[in-house]
Amino acid sequence: MDCVDILERLVAFDTVSSRSNRDLARFIAQYAHAQGAHVRTLKHPDMDKHALHIVVGAVRGGGLAFAGHLDTVPVEGQAWTSDPFILTRREGRLQGRGATDMKGFVACCLSAIPELCRMDLPFPVHMLLTYDEEVNAESARLLAADLADQSLLPAACIVGEPTGMRVVTDQKSKLVALVQATGWPAHSSNPAAGLNAIDAVARAVAWLGAQARAAIADGPFDTLFAPPYSTMNVGRIWGGISVNIIPELAGFEVEWRGIPQDVPQRSLAKLSDHINDVIVPTSGEGGECAFSISEVGWYPPLGRGGNAALADWVCRTLGVEREGGVSYATEAGVYQQAGIATIICGPGSIAQAHKPDEWIDGAQLDACARAIPALSAAFGALDG
Repeated sequence: MDCVDILERLVAFDTVSSRSNRDLARFIAQYAHAQGAHVRTLKHPDMDKHALHIVVGAVRGGGLAFAGHLDTVPVEGQAWTSDPFILTRREGRLQGRGATDMKGFVACCLSAIPELCRMDLPFPVHMLLTYDEEVNAESARLLAADLADQSLLPAACIVGEPTGMRVVTDQKSKLVALVQATGWPAHSSNPAAGLNAIDAVARAVAWLGAQARAAIADGPFDTLFAPPYSTMNVGRIWGGISVNIIPELAGFEVEWRGIPQDVPQRSLAKLSDHINDVIVPTSGEGGECAFSISEVGWYPPLGRGGNAALADWVCRTLGVEREGGVSYATEAGVYQQAGIATIICGPGSIAQAHKPDEWIDGAQLDACARAIPALSAAFGALDG
């Protein structure tokens, strides 16, 4: 199967993050094994989700890794003009959920396995395929920890998120937190008899908005990124069951994307202090709302010079350019934290990700399919 054939198979598996990826992981494992690669499967301890560590060559540490994720964002509520789980060809574009983010890159990796096996390289080529990248990057952390425990950490890693095949060395961090408030219900005709959880949550959200506006005005700033400051977004909010009942429960989900000089955990701590010191003591006449705050996702930043040699080598080998820092989250920072020199470089455009009629340019896919064997063949010079 060529790259497009494999992509067609991958897209047909519905691997939205909320669902199991067992069937897709089994398909990939069987394919890779049949081509002559070694395959290790790492199941999540509690969920029916599976990460894959594929190795061409000797199963040992060192060598070059290509990393991607198998999960996708949902399609519900999006106006697709074709079935999102059937790869559709339109004027050079390949359309389907995950085509860009990032089953296209995974297809390129898998299509390269036969050629990589024939090369008989003196170092291993690893493929790191995870789940739940769209949720919390837990799979990458578990996989990196396992590789370290087994002395199988690669020397270098290319995360194939869509960059138009340009090399990205720097990425903002991302922290996701869940905030929930508990009051007590009452008939809305007598508000003093209850404790309004939505009101308490709304005050916290309003305070966050003020903090976000201050960051835009006052920084800190890093012009490598667009926008050049840390950002905050409350992406989900909920609460109450009826307009005539004082709401007992309310909550929201918030994310921070931090430039490297900024640590999002500090912003989370400031939110916690404001809630405990200001909002809770003034949440109602008859008592205090109870709040819970939990960190549910963390993507470390990438870059700050530790990957410069790898980036220069990839640019020279492929004849591509560097791009500035990116504000979207990837697993690259996780692998860098594990001690692996890591960059981001993959086919497609992030502008197409997560949208209805998601697509990848066939020419980009072809370029990536050629790049993986080329990089693998040339890696000995960098590794040496």
